[in-house]
Amino acid sequence: MSVIVRTGETSAPTVPTRRPQRRYVAAVLRTPRGLIGLVLVVGIILVAVVGPWVIPQDALTQGPDALVGPSGTHWLGTDEVGRDLFARLLVGTRVDLVVTLIAVPISGVLGTLLGMVGMLNRFAGSFCQRLFDVLLGVPAVILGIAVALAVSPGMGSVIIAIVLVTMPKFGKQSRTALLGQLPQEYVAAAEVLGYPRSRIMFRHVLPNILDAIFVRFAVEMAQAVVVEGGLSLIGLGIQPPQPSLGAMIKSGSTYLFDHPLYSMAPVVVVVGLVAGYLLLADALNEANLRR
Repeated sequence: MSVIVRTGETSAPTVPTRRPQRRYVAAVLRTPRGLIGLVLVVGIILVAVVGPWVIPQDALTQGPDALVGPSGTHWLGTDEVGRDLFARLLVGTRVDLVVTLIAVPISGVLGTLLGMVGMLNRFAGSFCQRLFDVLLGVPAVILGIAVALAVSPGMGSVIIAIVLVTMPKFGKQSRTALLGQLPQEYVAAAEVLGYPRSRIMFRHVLPNILDAIFVRFAVEMAQAVVVEGGLSLIGLGIQPPQPSLGAMIKSGSTYLFDHPLYSMAPVVVVVGLVAGYLLLADALNEANLRR
């Protein structure tokens, strides 16, 4: 889009016109993938948020009925110490959502800022890119294990592990999007008008790369669910007696043939969350390509 700079005026450079957000959301929801992904994610979140408030207070306490099958009292049965599996599934899902909704936004903000810092300082930008390369070269599970062993297993180590695993991807994404925006005429016009680099980056460039960052956010939410589940599965994530999806899968694997719902129910929730986030990411990406 051409930029008109009037003589004698110091008006702000014209940035590319963006489609109104309502149309953007409508374009995402018009696709079957976007609609199914939204239903999956929002449905699981609503059940996880509301469910623990309506279950009986004693559902999470130990009881005499251990490893019983589904019934009107215990919809998914009970675990090895008589606790209601459905109640633990709800609470465990909420714990996983809290962890991912803390870790991924933190990694998104840090990764985006570090990915764009090269516009302000070339040396700092090069250092951040090398740091991202190192982190991306370490498998997610290995990195998570190292963090858990260094910090001690628990919710804090899971959050740190997710941040370290997902932050480099946000950094690479924002760096690539930034390089695609720098040759645009509105950036050149802002530089001609003497705007500082920081203002150009945050006021003009950043709003135009948010779409790509949103797609990455949806993808990394799915990755965060997998990382948390993997760490809890090997005993380095959320620690008992606090329920989590990975911990339930680990505990239920011992009774897989006698009580399959013990481990299969959290597996279904994990698959539903991951599939929902990935479908949303695919729909967001498709909507961006059509803009």
